[in-house]
Amino acid sequence: MGLRRIQGLAFATVLAGAAAIGAGATPSSAEAGGTFIWGMSSEMNILDPHATCSWYTTNAIHNMFEGLVMLDLAKPEETRAKLKPALAESWTVSDDGLVYTFKLRQGVKFHDGTDFNADVAKWNYDRFMDKSAKQFYDQAAAYMAYYTRWIKSVERTGDFELKVTLNEPNYEWLQMGVQACGMPMMMSPKSVEQWGNTDVALHPVGTGAFKFVEREQNVKVVFEKFDGYWGEKAKIDRLIFRPMADQATRLAAIRSGEVSMINEAPWDELESLKSEGFQISTNGNIPSIWLVFFNHKDPIMKDVRIRKAINMAVNRDGIATDILKGTGRPEYGMLSPGTYAYKAGYQPFKYDPEGAKALLAEAGYGPDKPLKLEFDIYEYGYNEVWEKWIQRDLKKVGIEVKLNKIEWITYLGKWLKGMEPTVHMNEIGWGWSIPFWTQMMARCDSQPPNGFNISWYCNAEVDKLFNEALKTRDEAKAAELYQKANDIMMGQDFAYMPKFVYYNPLVLSPKVKKFSNAQENWYDFSVVELAE
Repeated sequence: MGLRRIQGLAFATVLAGAAAIGAGATPSSAEAGGTFIWGMSSEMNILDPHATCSWYTTNAIHNMFEGLVMLDLAKPEETRAKLKPALAESWTVSDDGLVYTFKLRQGVKFHDGTDFNADVAKWNYDRFMDKSAKQFYDQAAAYMAYYTRWIKSVERTGDFELKVTLNEPNYEWLQMGVQACGMPMMMSPKSVEQWGNTDVALHPVGTGAFKFVEREQNVKVVFEKFDGYWGEKAKIDRLIFRPMADQATRLAAIRSGEVSMINEAPWDELESLKSEGFQISTNGNIPSIWLVFFNHKDPIMKDVRIRKAINMAVNRDGIATDILKGTGRPEYGMLSPGTYAYKAGYQPFKYDPEGAKALLAEAGYGPDKPLKLEFDIYEYGYNEVWEKWIQRDLKKVGIEVKLNKIEWITYLGKWLKGMEPTVHMNEIGWGWSIPFWTQMMARCDSQPPNGFNISWYCNAEVDKLFNEALKTRDEAKAAELYQKANDIMMGQDFAYMPKFVYYNPLVLSPKVKKFSNAQENWYDFSVVELAE
């Protein structure tokens, strides 16, 4: 991801002083009061849209804050999520692709009653761009640099008009801003002035369909419907996110009616839950690949034979059928589904354990000298894939992997700094509804502290193709360029180990209606209804 500084960012989660589930809403009365409760498998990060990361957090951000544009998450039948007007009623792009002119929506109020206009929009951009601005926040600037690196200037050209000029064409730039890590969404200047850049995350104020009520760390975050919302009002009165790290606890909570939805249910339980009357929701177009990163600075992992052997040793079909129980499919490339560049069925190599053994032997490893690797992994959700399958597959070909399990938020902070010399591999599940995600994972100039290329991969030929793709307005031609880059990364360099595309199974109460499991890992809860 473009030139952004990540080193030293504080990924510590926020503490809040609330003590109860909120006025009149208890877990045992989840649906009765029009309250939707999500039992989620991990805690969220801080609630500052300019300075936060993780898809769990984005679920809060996207329902509480809005940008000039947003993703339309109410059409799960589409192959990819597309932009829709939000705080900008409309926008135009100049013929040279450099100037974006936004006509801003009038009559919009923040949750604190203050007005939205072009001055406020410019104030927000200055918060993460202008070091001379009183409200400038260095942590926000670090998170937002992937987006702002393309911007030459931001001008207020009317009470309700904003003009953004880029320094070079990038036809994915606008959609970059709604993709989960540092987002140019509009915050109330009054809230930042009152609480300061750090503490405002404890008192977030946006313009979205839901407004913040309270947060109790590791217990809940509570939102309620914003009656002054400019658009269609939310159907539910309250929205509560409850972190429940333990899988058995989440299962018991959905079965007892304590929560309205859970994620990361045991795959073996999905059929039983369906037979009990619960709704199982999936989407095969979610732009998310679960993949392994190799440390390209490490002497062992620099050897392409090692990287290829690891890729060939893992039976992805077996993971999809025996572990995921059909809630995912094998993946071999670095282009996310749900984007215009994705090529279904791409497979530059096959499962071949004997071929993997031969490559390892060439590299000097064998029965008398097994290859021993250190692997960092986060604690929630997917350890079963590693412990029951990938570790076993790699051991069969002579690779012994030690798993270092780390709590999710701690893991994320470590992951963003780039792989340390003592770590050979780590993993994450990620993707965007535009293929620029692949660039931010692989560009030479996106290595930490300047981006998310945490594996230190670098190939000038790949970068050249990436640059051409960004400047190409024709999506079909841009897709060809991305696919050529993908073939170098995965057909020649074996630079990563994509494992599977996950369909993100969610378990919902029978009372939940009109939930949209759209083409992202976050949801528009304003469309949800609850039956009596």
